[in-house]
Amino acid sequence: MRVRSFLAVGSALLVSALLAAAASAGPYKVKNVQAISGPSPFAAGCPGALFDDTNITGHELEPAITVNPANPRNIIAAWKQDVGPDSTRSDLVASSQDGGKTWTRMTIPGLTVCTGGTADAGSDPWVSAGGDGTVYFGGLAADMSTAPPTTAVVASHSGDGGRTWPSPATVAPPLQGNETDAVTGSPTLDGHAYMVWANFTFDFPRTNTLEFSRTTDSGTTWSPPVLIDQAGPFAWIQAPRLLVLPNGTLLTLFARTDLEAGFGAHYAARSLDEGQTWLPPVQVGPQLPLTEFVHPEFGHLPQPHFPSAAVAPDGTAYIAFENNSSASSGGIGVAKSRDGGLTWSSSTLRVSGYAFEPAIAVDKRGTVGVIWYDLRNDRPGDAALTADVWFAHSHDRGESWRQTHVAGPTDLRTAPLPGHNYVGEYQGLAGLRRGFAAAFTLAAPQAQNGPTDIFFAQISPG
Repeated sequence: MRVRSFLAVGSALLVSALLAAAASAGPYKVKNVQAISGPSPFAAGCPGALFDDTNITGHELEPAITVNPANPRNIIAAWKQDVGPDSTRSDLVASSQDGGKTWTRMTIPGLTVCTGGTADAGSDPWVSAGGDGTVYFGGLAADMSTAPPTTAVVASHSGDGGRTWPSPATVAPPLQGNETDAVTGSPTLDGHAYMVWANFTFDFPRTNTLEFSRTTDSGTTWSPPVLIDQAGPFAWIQAPRLLVLPNGTLLTLFARTDLEAGFGAHYAARSLDEGQTWLPPVQVGPQLPLTEFVHPEFGHLPQPHFPSAAVAPDGTAYIAFENNSSASSGGIGVAKSRDGGLTWSSSTLRVSGYAFEPAIAVDKRGTVGVIWYDLRNDRPGDAALTADVWFAHSHDRGESWRQTHVAGPTDLRTAPLPGHNYVGEYQGLAGLRRGFAAAFTLAAPQAQNGPTDIFFAQISPG
C-alpha cells in the first residue's frame, strides 16, 4: 500500500509539473487594458509658467511603472502631462491598490507652477519601490527662461503606496543639461534608494557626465553627486538605468554616443560600496551605427536609444535596446550578464518591422519580458503611420522568445510632436509575481482625452 500510495503521489506530482511547464511555455494573455491618464487636471493651463500657451492639453508621454514588493497589488505609474514642443505642465503619478483594476491620479506638490511650485515644467518622470514599501519618484524641474533650460534633479517619496507625496527634495542643483534621470529603491536596505542622471553639455568638445546620488532616510535627503563616468570629447552619455544585484552590487547601464568614433554603444559601470566609488565601465552588446531611419511619408522614425534594464531573482542582469537594420526591418537587442556585470553576451529579438522603445523586466519566476512598438502593420500610402505594441517572453534567459500582440493599431501621425518623439522616449514594464505590468502611450483611435493617453495592461501566462 505504501508503495502504491507513493507511486500515485509521484504520478500526480509529475502530471502537475508537466501541466505547469506546459502552461508557462504557452502564449501570454493581455488583460485589463485601460487608459489611466484620464482628462488633464490642468485644462485651464498654468498661468505664470513660461511657454504654457504652447503646451498641448491631454498630451501625455513617457510612462514609468513599478510594483511595490511589500504589496504586489500596489502598482504605481508616472508620466509627463500636457506636453508641448517646448515644455510640459507637470509630471503626474497614478497608483492602484487592487492590481491595476482601478487607479487614482495625483500630483507631486510643488514640482511645477501647476502644483504650487516655481518651475515652469516637469519632465523625465521615474518611479521605483523599495523592499520596505517606500515608493520613490524622480524627475526634473525646469526653468524655461534659459536656452537650453536650467533643470534641477528632484525626488519625492511616498510611504502609503503612492497615495500622497511631499514636496520634492533637490538631488542635484539646477544646471543647464541635467537630463534623463532614473531612481531605484533598494530591495534589501530599508530607506535606501539611488538616483542616476546625465548632465549634457552643449558646447563642443563635449564633456558631459554621468552622476549618482543616494538617500538613506527614505528620500528626505540625498548625498552630494558622485561621478560615475565622463564622456570624452565629441561624445555624450544619456539614459542611465540603475540595478541593485542580489549581492548588493550597484550596476548602472547607459548609452554613450561617440561622434568621433562614429558609433554608439551601451555600457555598464559597477559599484561595490553602495555608490561611493565606481569601477570603469565595460561595453555591453554591439557597437551600433549612428544611423537615422526615415519613413518615406513621415520623416525621421523614432529611435531614442534609451535602454531599459532589469535584474532577475537569480542575479542575471539584462538590458534591451533598439537594433534596427532599416526603416522596414529591425529587432530588439538584448544583452545579459550572469557575473555581476563583468561580462556580457548579446542576441537579437527579431521583429518583422521597424521596432523602437523597448522596455524589459523580469517577473518573480525568472521569466524575461519585453514590450516595444513596431511598424509591421504599417501600409505605405494609407495616410497613417500605424504602430502596434508587442510583448515577448522568454523562459530561457533570452535564448528564445514568443511574441504576443498587446495593443493597437494606433496612428502615430495624429501625435503632435515630430517623428523622433511621437510617443516619447521610453515606456514602462515591471515584473509581477507571475507576469508583467505594462504602461505605454497610444494615440488615435485609442486616446480619448487629447492626442495621446497612457495605458496600463497586465500581461500574464494564458
